[in-house]
Amino acid sequence: MIRRCADCDRVFAPWATGCSLCASDGLEWVPSSGAGSILSWRVVDRACARGELTSLTIAIVELDEGPWVYTFIEGNVPLLPSRPVRVQFQPGPRHDGFPVFAVCADPRHLGCQRVSPIPARD
Repeated sequence: MIRRCADCDRVFAPWATGCSLCASDGLEWVPSSGAGSILSWRVVDRACARGELTSLTIAIVELDEGPWVYTFIEGNVPLLPSRPVRVQFQPGPRHDGFPVFAVCADPRHLGCQRVSPIPARD
């Protein structure tokens, strides 16, 4: 789910609290396709509870609807980072609040094909 301004129809990332275009605070929840493209990424080492280091790929993903989200990428990032990605909801505790995306391995995969942006309200 992402946010859409009830006044001007601009869409925002899920944590937006107001519209930066028209200054309205009337944001509504609308469905997102869950697909996007990687804009930027970096592999970082993160300490686990047992003191071991775990490598994580953090990224900025542009959703097909337009908003940018901060996220984790599951799996290897391809040489061409514009490869489609799709959100993967994972069970278990994730206290950081970031969604996890997986790189689509096959651009012909129906689940990762691009979809139309959210239509404007009537």
